[in-house]
Amino acid sequence: MSEHKFISVLGGNGFLGKYIVNILLNKGYYVKIISRSATLSKQNFTIYKPGQYKLVNCDIKNSSKLHSELEGTNYIINLIGLLVSKKNNSFEEVHNLAVKNIVSICKKLNVKKLIHVSAIGAEKNSKSEYSRTKFLGEVAVKGFKNHCILRPSIVYGDEDNFINLFAKTLRFSPFLPLIGGGNNLFQPIWVQDAANIIVNVLENNIKGKILEIGGEDILSFKEILEIILKELELNRKLITVPFGLSRRLASLLEILPDPLITRDQVEMLKKDNIISKKYDYRQTLKYLPMPFKKMIKKQLSFMKKNGGHLS
Repeated sequence: MSEHKFISVLGGNGFLGKYIVNILLNKGYYVKIISRSATLSKQNFTIYKPGQYKLVNCDIKNSSKLHSELEGTNYIINLIGLLVSKKNNSFEEVHNLAVKNIVSICKKLNVKKLIHVSAIGAEKNSKSEYSRTKFLGEVAVKGFKNHCILRPSIVYGDEDNFINLFAKTLRFSPFLPLIGGGNNLFQPIWVQDAANIIVNVLENNIKGKILEIGGEDILSFKEILEIILKELELNRKLITVPFGLSRRLASLLEILPDPLITRDQVEMLKKDNIISKKYDYRQTLKYLPMPFKKMIKKQLSFMKKNGGHLS
């Protein structure tokens, strides 16, 4: 196998990461899967030759260990990110400082290409700490010449923490709050499509760009919930909750280990989460994503048949 076949995927055992790693392994790449709990995901890759992949437990905030683990790699895909910031694992540490560390390592090891997955909405002056620290991470990545930044909209599919979360809630709750009326727009992209696009960026001469990726359908949050209700054949009330009240309720939920929503997420819901003309990936790649209604029907069919339980 030629030297360019060695790839490290940071967060490769996560929701999106597993799809990317499977594509890479099927293509014959040698892949190192790095995360804080990578070895717990061994069962996801047992169909491949043991020597073709390696699972490594490593916190990306541990600079010296990460440097050691990345030695010999030619390409790096960074997928690691947080949805909730905590004292011992904050947005600032993971989205900004750790990314600066990764960039420094890329320079020292002469890595051929760094693909960094950020998020639509990454902005310098955002009131959302998530979006602001994502922007700072992008600034760091731009300091490495051979980079490409991808900003996905909502990624959905089996085991996601967006569609499945609301589908389960709607299954057992008589109502669901619509924060700010649920009029903010999303451009959901199927996880397999997102993974295919990222691997296409890896294999093509695409560098120094920001690419925003999403599906072919633009839907409001309310429309997404209505589609879920229709597929599950449920009749539930969707109740508008103003942003101010939503923020106060979120502050109470934040005392829980895994809050349903945070104040930072309420702030993010004030803006649309769709591809901008400036960074539209379709200007660089020719790829047709799957339609949302078709794939969501497939995703929710298991829940519909099994009384609310998802695989």
